[in-house]
Amino acid sequence: MIKYIIRLDDACPNMNKKNWDRIESLLDKYNIKPIVGIIPDCKDEELLQYKKISDFWNKYANNWERKKWIIAQHGLNHNLSSKIRTEYCGKDYINQRDNIQHGNKILKQHGIIPTCFFAPAHTFDNTTIKVCKDLSFFDFISDGVALYPYNDNGVVFLPNIFDTPHKILPFGIYTFVYHPNKMVDSDFIYLENFLKKNFKYFNIDISNTIKKYENRKRNILDYFLYYLIKFYRKLKNTKR
Repeated sequence: MIKYIIRLDDACPNMNKKNWDRIESLLDKYNIKPIVGIIPDCKDEELLQYKKISDFWNKYANNWERKKWIIAQHGLNHNLSSKIRTEYCGKDYINQRDNIQHGNKILKQHGIIPTCFFAPAHTFDNTTIKVCKDLSFFDFISDGVALYPYNDNGVVFLPNIFDTPHKILPFGIYTFVYHPNKMVDSDFIYLENFLKKNFKYFNIDISNTIKKYENRKRNILDYFLYYLIKFYRKLKNTKR
């Protein structure tokens, strides 16, 4: 079995409206319901350069939820820089708990109930996982490397490996991560061409999938893939 999922990162009132309208229209065309990560209280200077959308919460966030998109809490502030690369890694339990609780409260004040969590820049640690488990706000975390969802310390992970769609193996569940704010024409063209040929593999019920794999542990093939991807990314960064 092979299934594909689209994940959209960095939604917030200060976002590239033109690109988000375009990606939403494209996914609606093929009836694809993505995971969309909303930053509860954006303080990212790069994103704050975009004009604020005054009706973001109703026109976009609430509408996505009404369309049965999977809403994720994407950290709290997303205030990363060249010096600060994480909101979570290395911070104590109380700090991380307060951060996630605050972000969750903001989303719920706007009528949004996220069922997923993922940290900015894929940076989290075992403390983050424990906080998510203890708070019980989320059904799963969108992150990690594996062929299928798995349970890590009592939390289900829906893994993601590549940013853009690729036909990899004839089996597995793959999440492709997009950042609509930064997409250019060629990205949209590539995505639509892939959707035209493979849209049938996107017909996945994420809720049922999470339940199916909620007790699965990573196996040797998952770990091989993890270290292979880790080596590839390290090699890629070295070449840069």
